[in-house]
Amino acid sequence: MGNRVLLVRGGELPITSGFGRAHNATVQRLESGLVSGWEILQEVNHTMDDVGALKRLRRRWFTHPRNVKNTTLNTNPDLIHITDQEQAHLVPKNISCPVVITVHDLFLLDPKVMQTGWGPIEIGNKNPGIVRLMDISRLKRGLSRADLAICISKETAKHLAQLMPKIPIQIVPNSVDVEARDPRHNLRERPDLDSDSTHLLVVGSEDRRKAIAFVLDVISELDPEVRQNIVVHKVGAESNPQAESRLKEKAEKLRIRLKWHGKVDEEKLIALEQHVDALLFPSAAEGFGLPVVEAMASGCPVLVNDLGAQNEHPPDSCILPPFDISSWKNAIMKINTERISQGSNYRSPREDMIVAASIYSAKQVSNLHSQAYSKALELKK
Repeated sequence: MGNRVLLVRGGELPITSGFGRAHNATVQRLESGLVSGWEILQEVNHTMDDVGALKRLRRRWFTHPRNVKNTTLNTNPDLIHITDQEQAHLVPKNISCPVVITVHDLFLLDPKVMQTGWGPIEIGNKNPGIVRLMDISRLKRGLSRADLAICISKETAKHLAQLMPKIPIQIVPNSVDVEARDPRHNLRERPDLDSDSTHLLVVGSEDRRKAIAFVLDVISELDPEVRQNIVVHKVGAESNPQAESRLKEKAEKLRIRLKWHGKVDEEKLIALEQHVDALLFPSAAEGFGLPVVEAMASGCPVLVNDLGAQNEHPPDSCILPPFDISSWKNAIMKINTERISQGSNYRSPREDMIVAASIYSAKQVSNLHSQAYSKALELKK
């Protein structure tokens, strides 16, 4: 029997959410036996039910932390792993086993306004309410009690080291099922993509940080005959109906063909990644940039801003000057020209993308995962 880890989070987030997706990948690595010497003792979470604001707060601040502490005392794990920093307040006090916390990003704990060529972009919330300020204080105290922070990217590790320099850090990136996405072995049926258009995929919410509106601004600068060749496919849960309406109205005003998919299941997302002509990901800031790696694993060309952490993953040719409309415009024109010249609606998989994504396979990441747990044990001695 190996060492036993107690996996802790708040609500049972679905895998369509970033935290839910990352938690699920952590569970799969442990359950598959890839994290050498470790197994799941138990998962501690709660359902995502609508119990009202006051009851949710009571559960978050009192009931659930007490449940985590009691479960720890009753099960005696070798290690506790809290799988996202938004639950850092759950770190129990006065326990004998080490606690690690996965830190995806610090945008809400350390918000800022980024000045860009596309205008100012708020990263996080610079003006939270009083309850959220109290919550952030609890999160920071919880983080300071952890024995080790697992950061999912170099960018996040750098940010945490600046914000809380006393916390030991180990980088363990998100893992992706590269084999399942590889079109050379698991090609999905082509979705409803007309053969006469260049299909560009954007993934994310309508938050300004994701900069999906920037894509529309770039495409609006193209010559009309090029612009009319392009279809933008938008995937991702909507921030709110008003944000969705604003983007749709903007696309209509600029005469850009926008196909709104909203939240999609995994199979439909993989099919889009495998068959569109490129993923455009101009985000201003990411803790990791999972859609970039997933698209790469699907053999899909990607374009990203030269900003953290999405610029850590693709080849240099895919990384563009941040919010430089001219550079993005030229890159999209090149994609359109290549699509026309290939003389087929089938785009060959980009093997360089698949190779670059392979370092994020579950097997590769599991080695780092195991090293992080071992480091936490050593630090606790």
